[in-house]
Amino acid sequence: MSTQPMTDRQLDETSGRQGATGSRLLLLGGVLFAIGLVLMLVGSDAVDYVGVVFAALATPPTIAGLALLGSSLVGHRAARQKPFA
Repeated sequence: MSTQPMTDRQLDETSGRQGATGSRLLLLGGVLFAIGLVLMLVGSDAVDYVGVVFAALATPPTIAGLALLGSSLVGHRAARQKPFA
């Protein structure tokens, strides 16, 4: 079970891990969307449907990746004791 970061250094490390995971999820979403786009452009009827399915499957990892990257940016800024406003 992971614990809350207690120091600024730990917060910075946790933010770095979140950023790395977010980047991987964005890459996965981009690859799935690209596969879906190619299938939609090349195919007809049934292949178009499969392409739409791939593009739809790209949505959850993309949104999760964006959320983790946003959280990572906030964590990095907080670890450096910079004001948000």
